[in-house]
Amino acid sequence: MKNILGITLGIMTALGGFVDLGQIVFTTQAGALFGYQLMWAIALGTAAIIIYMEMCGRVAVVAKEPVFAVVHTRLGKKLGLAALIASNLLNLITCAAEIGGIAILLHLLTGWPEKLLLVATTLALGMMVLLFRFQWIERTLGLSGLMMIVFAVSAVTLHPDWGQLAHGLIPKVSEPDTKHTLLYWYFAVGIFSAMLMEYEVHFYSSGAIEEDWTPKDLAENFMVAALGSLLGSLLTVGLLALGVILFLPRAIFPQTLSTAVFSGAFPFAQKALIAAIAGCLACLAGATVETALSGGYNVCQFFNLKWGKNVPPKSAPVFTGTWVAMFTLAMVIALTGVRPLQLVNISIVFGMVVMPFTYYPVLRTASDKNVMGKHVNRKFDDVIGGIVLVFVIIAALAAIPLMVLTHSGRP
Repeated sequence: MKNILGITLGIMTALGGFVDLGQIVFTTQAGALFGYQLMWAIALGTAAIIIYMEMCGRVAVVAKEPVFAVVHTRLGKKLGLAALIASNLLNLITCAAEIGGIAILLHLLTGWPEKLLLVATTLALGMMVLLFRFQWIERTLGLSGLMMIVFAVSAVTLHPDWGQLAHGLIPKVSEPDTKHTLLYWYFAVGIFSAMLMEYEVHFYSSGAIEEDWTPKDLAENFMVAALGSLLGSLLTVGLLALGVILFLPRAIFPQTLSTAVFSGAFPFAQKALIAAIAGCLACLAGATVETALSGGYNVCQFFNLKWGKNVPPKSAPVFTGTWVAMFTLAMVIALTGVRPLQLVNISIVFGMVVMPFTYYPVLRTASDKNVMGKHVNRKFDDVIGGIVLVFVIIAALAAIPLMVLTHSGRP
């Protein structure tokens, strides 16, 4: 019973952190522009994150090496340091975007000034990280995020075209003109990137060590990675369907977070609006905490310093100082007035560029029998992981040119 509860809580926690600001906005916009044509990008991203999240957890459990210890080992000091700086810059940008998104949602609920809410949000989440143990942070935000299910329920209630949805699993090679073709591939790369954001595996592998997982927990590791990601992807499909049903026929391009959030409550009006906002708040709060803590994890793991949320702050001063600095700098960036969706566009594209420097070392380590022993990748794992890595590299090379040519996805 204890193991079943642990798996259930793990799945719920993974679900709570899976759908962040980038996925909410990007996926809804993709549906509003291209209907169900980008379903294949969601399916590909889901398969990819399951494969690499499971690998990251397995490496952390067996080799006792979280992601950035692996990056340091496999990439060397200079390239690894560049990956560290880029990853933490990405974490900072994402953290600022998520805090800004939370302030927007709280403003919708209360009508209070957004800048006041930005400061209050940062202080509240900082105190939560300081006072709660790792397991309670994870479970509180993850369980609260289950209210996002209202988006999937709303999508089903509005009767999507299931045939067209299934047809969207087949990639479309081109669009009617060059502009639409570029936009199509920009949103394909964006959805793929949003589902594979590095902070997810940074946080996940560190969490496996925080929770003292052992090789006996590898079955649970697979369950959390697979079922948690699948449930998250179902919510992402719901967001895409809402974009198709509500915005595409009316030629509306949802450019604000509030527009995307209101779509989740559309069939039920005010009854579901609070649940939709609360679910989004929990998911954005989870992403904020994950990115801030990942900043501390990455620095300490790379330089082999003491780290851990469950370690007393005085015993891990660099770790504590780093996540506090991440929160503080993210708040300052958000207070400058830069729009969260601008930051999201930057983080998704930049995240795609940096992604190979996280996933390549993980694949190398999981395939190393000297490190992993009997828990080394099977041949099938290596082949599928290698194919996914090729897609990641292609998307990384295409991300910046597509952002420039499409003016960050502007229709």
